[in-house]
Amino acid sequence: LPADLPLRPPLRTSPAQDYAAHASTGSVAGAAATLLVKHDLTEAAEAVLAGSPKAARYGPAVFHAVLSTALSRTGVLVRDPERLRQLEMTGTVVLHPSALRTPHAGADPWTEDVLDAARRAGLRVVMVEDPALADFTGLADQVVSARRPLRDVVDELRAEGKGVITVVRPRPGDDETVLAGLFGGDVAVALADADSPVAWGADVLAPGGLADVWRLLRAVPAARGVGSRSQTLARAGAALSGLLVAVGEARSRGTRSPLPGLRHAPV
Repeated sequence: LPADLPLRPPLRTSPAQDYAAHASTGSVAGAAATLLVKHDLTEAAEAVLAGSPKAARYGPAVFHAVLSTALSRTGVLVRDPERLRQLEMTGTVVLHPSALRTPHAGADPWTEDVLDAARRAGLRVVMVEDPALADFTGLADQVVSARRPLRDVVDELRAEGKGVITVVRPRPGDDETVLAGLFGGDVAVALADADSPVAWGADVLAPGGLADVWRLLRAVPAARGVGSRSQTLARAGAALSGLLVAVGEARSRGTRSPLPGLRHAPV
């Protein structure tokens, strides 16, 4: 399938990214104040380094780099790493019937495992009604009518404030609204198993079918945990760095460190 996409939703900002932006602004303001009051470029540089939210930036980046590598080893193709980082902010997964059925119209053997992984990840599970999947609708939080355009369903869910993962197995001759719904998600996952056409515009391509989706959903709680811990570590690191700078200033009156930031380099 061509990579020409409908309008994609904007990227959401994680709490750790928000903190990093505010902390960086605060550290620059603190450095400017230090320079104005003390006229000391070295101390101003140390004020910037002390407030640098290293963990908030690098923690999630490292996690998603490792996750992308782990997924690639199973054959999953991550087309957009920035979209993969949206996993932390997702609260809903929308499963189109095409993703849960086999080419012979029966339920995919991985259907129950995927639904279980979504529930364990704390995701709201939304399915599109389909007679072949009647046995599994009881495991969903919401079942929407197949007559509703998928993009409308996804847009409505996104408007509730949390990110949406969309999972679709493209088929030749699919209605345009199906692909529009796929690309309307914050993280668009397209199954590319069997003879399915490849939706190159998707954020994640899953040649292994629902098994790959199961792996991705299992990573959602870990992504949230890394984001939360990174923010906590960044706050603690900034406080400790500031304390070390202050202690270093008190102990080194009259002497200067040859390298700015040396007094709090371990943090």
